[in-house]
Parts: sequence; C-alpha cells; structure tokens
Amino acid sequence: MDRRDFFKRARRTAGAKTQKRTNMFSGLAPYAGSWTANEVMHLLKRTMFGAKKADIDYFLTLTPDAAIDELLNNIAAPTPPVRDYGLIPDEFGVMWDDVGVPQGQTWVNDPNMASNPDIRGTINALRVQSLRKWWAGLIINQGRSIQEKMIMFWHHHFSVKEGEVENAQFLYRHHALLRANVMGNFKDLVKEVTIDPAMLVHLNGYVNTKQAPDENYARELQELFTVGRGQDSLYTEDDVIAAARVLTGWRINMDPLSSYFDVSAHDTGPKTFSSFYNNTTIPGSGNDNTELDALVNMIFNSPETARFICRKLYRWFVYYQIDDATEQDVIIPMATVLESNNYDVKPALAVLFKSEHFFDAINQACYIKTPFDMVVGTLREFNVSFPAYNNYTTGYPLFWSLYSSAADMQQELFQPPDVSGWPSYYQDPMYFELWVNSNSLPRRADFTDALVNDAVIDVRAFANYSSNPADPNQLVNDVTGLLLRYPLSDNSKTYVKTHFLTNNTTNDSIWTNAWNSNNNTVINNSLKEMFKFLMNLPEFHLC
Repeated sequence: MDRRDFFKRARRTAGAKTQKRTNMFSGLAPYAGSWTANEVMHLLKRTMFGAKKADIDYFLTLTPDAAIDELLNNIAAPTPPVRDYGLIPDEFGVMWDDVGVPQGQTWVNDPNMASNPDIRGTINALRVQSLRKWWAGLIINQGRSIQEKMIMFWHHHFSVKEGEVENAQFLYRHHALLRANVMGNFKDLVKEVTIDPAMLVHLNGYVNTKQAPDENYARELQELFTVGRGQDSLYTEDDVIAAARVLTGWRINMDPLSSYFDVSAHDTGPKTFSSFYNNTTIPGSGNDNTELDALVNMIFNSPETARFICRKLYRWFVYYQIDDATEQDVIIPMATVLESNNYDVKPALAVLFKSEHFFDAINQACYIKTPFDMVVGTLREFNVSFPAYNNYTTGYPLFWSLYSSAADMQQELFQPPDVSGWPSYYQDPMYFELWVNSNSLPRRADFTDALVNDAVIDVRAFANYSSNPADPNQLVNDVTGLLLRYPLSDNSKTYVKTHFLTNNTTNDSIWTNAWNSNNNTVINNSLKEMFKFLMNLPEFHLC
C-alpha cells in the first residue's frame, strides 16, 4: 500500500474529529496553514535537489508566498561548457588537437570540422562529456531556485537523447533553449523546439519532405508534447498526417548552427484537420512562419493542451496519481490559469505551489527520490563543498562523478530511456516506484555508505545541527527530522538511539558523557554507523 492509500483508509475510519483536523484532498485555495521547517522542507525538496539547513533557516524567515516567489524568480544565465580535454591520440599514436577550441574555452559555437572522421567522433564524445559535467556542476551549485529541477522537467518532457542526436553542439543548443525558456512561455517553447536542430535530428524532422512526409515528430508533438493521449484527446491519424505535411521542409545548417526552411521540400497544399481541432484548415503557402504558427495556434486552442502539461507538471512536483477529484479541483483550475496567462508557466506553478493542495499532508513524503535527489540532494544537505560550475580543472572531474552516480541509478543526463522520458513519471501503475529496483537500490546504498566511509560527508557537523547533540534523544529527533521526510516511529527512534549511541543500553549518559568529553573515537564511529543506517532506511528514499 502506498502512503496516499494509507491516509485515505485512515481518514475513512478515523471519524469526524480527525477529518476536521486534517486538510486532505484540498484544492487550489491559497495555503493559510503553518509555516514550519516541515513545510519549508517539503517545498524545497520538491522544487530543488535537497534542502540544506541554511536554506531551510533562510526560507523560514519569509512568508510562504515570498518563499515561492523567490524560488520561481531566482533564475540565472550560466556561461557555457568549456573544453577540459587535452590532445587526442589516434590508433597509430599520432596526437591530434581540437584546433578550433583552446583548452578552457567554449566549444559550443565550433562545428568540429577535424579532417580525420575518427578524431571528429572522439572530439564530439569529449564535448558531450564536458556538457554532462557542466550541467551536473550547475545542479550541485544550484541557487535558491526551481531552475535546475524545472530544466530537468523540460528535458524529460522533450526527451532529446544523445544516442539519437550524436552531436554535442546540437545538444548544447537544445539545452540552452530549455534553459532560456525555463520559466517562460510553453507555447513559444514548443514552437522553438519544433525547429530546433537537435529535435529535427532526434525525430526525423530534417528528412520530412513533400514527396515522403515523415510523421514521427508530428505524432509526438501531439501525443507527448501537447494534447497527450487522454480520453478527451481525440485527434486522429489524419491529424498526424496533416501536421507532418505542415512541417515539411525544415533543414539544418551546420556552420553557423541553425535551422532553415527549404520551400522546395515543403508541401504547399492546404492541410485540413479533424473536428477535434474544429475542422481547421491551414492554407498552403511557402511561408515557414505562417504555417508553423497556424499549427501551433491550432493545437494550443485545444483545452487539452493546458490540461496535459499541467498533469505532467503535477506528476513531476506533487504526486503521480491524478484521480477525479484532483483533476477537477487542481488540474482544470491550474490549466485555466495557464490559458489565461497565454501559456506562461510561472503563474500556473505559483498557484499550485501556493495552494492548500500542495502543502496537504497527503502530498508530503509520498514521492520517491529521483537519482539526482539521492546524489545531489544528499551531498547538498550534508553541505559538501564543490568548486564552481565553470571550474573545469578541479570541478569537472567531480561533476563527472555526480553524473555517473545518477546514471548508475538510472537517470542519465542527455539520455532519457525513450521519447516519453523517464518511465517513473508516466508508467502506470508503478510510476515513482520504478526508481527503486534490484539494480538501483544497491547502488543507492553503496553511494550513501561510501559518502560516510570515505569521509565525503561530515557526520559530526550534521550532528551539530541538533539543538542539543549531547542528548541522544534530541539528537535522534533533530537529525531524523532533517534527513527524513517521513518521520520515524518512537520505537524506531529508540532503536537508533540504543543501538548506535548508548551501547545497547537505556543509559543516555553513555552518549552524553562521550559527547561532552569530546571522545572523538566513540563519537565519530557511532555517528558514522548511525548515518549509514538512517540513509539505508526506506524513509530516506521518500521526498
């Protein structure tokens, strides 16, 4: 039974007194409840990767509305990734150079035109590696902002894969497009992604021609990116064919990298759509902007587009199941806000995050951490220091380890599993539970154990977050309150205290004396074993 089912059953049997005490199944009415560390951690862990103690303390000084506004508005534009690799040997031991890009300079505008095709491939692979390092560096160095988690959402939504695109410059341009529009206009973003070189390669748009219309992107544009496959998304196969005809003729220019419209490859005939799109006809023309604009406008005139993207945002930030009550009380009014703001996503997210529903107890600690929540969130919460994201000498190697650890746990940057993104956000009935399986769970445990065993994290410093670390009861209460979104039972807390702090006795003074006398051997060994245990609990995987 998942946590929501538990709450639902408990509420049905608890009686009127409990029902008055809780706020379960609430809608988008503004939140007016308490603002404690619990609510702040819920907000931060859903909108960022991890919740640092300093961030919790900071946001506690703000009102809920001000905290959410800061998260939504604190958006920064980073400098691009740079070359961090040296000379490149070929199979004969001859050393080659990426002559277009000095070390420490960005490669994003260089078309990689090395004369040796094998070296071109190696240079591209090294650039892709630097791109992944750079993004991981931005994630670990994130500010007090939703930015990195929202960019990850768009990456999941449009799901461009390195294995399909195989061009670092294309991948960076696509990523930069998502980053530039991270809290912007969804409608504009769909239009720009449609003719983005990486997407033109990824879903065959660059070979779409009037002689042989390719339906790949036209299908995913509707099925995965806009109106979706819900029971009210009644577009037809003929709509896919008509959309493919609209999109014929888009091509890629390599230097400088851009897309362009080849009118000779474009189907200039009229394109008529089904009753789902009000029998709209897009007149044929040789004007790329006219037909593309008409197609996007037609799709976004369907109310299903706003509802579909709101469902995806809801599953990303709140919970994977959307029942009838959630659809009526949350999704539809959120979609109305999105439509009334011409598809700017920020107002829709603001009304969600500022709602009773978001802070409802039933929506807390019910979301299984993603691999990046596990890797980056854990390191940030233990306040592990990292170089700046643009430090390619000492920073990039460390950022690569973050990328690799998350990839081992099945969340690989620039390589979602398929065109639908990560299954944990769409694969019924498992959803988030897919993050934890026989392959990924041992890797999660190995990762957190290694953080302790290799002294990457400072367990003593984390213990000092407690208001009274000399008191084993207070210490266990405080550290579990920071680490675990789902609270431990009293019996479990007693087990942790006696097993790790008081030498399997009920004598609290054993720990108190060790702490007050600064017995480093006892303190450090006890804390290391305690934190390894806590981070292997099921509760640690909940967010």
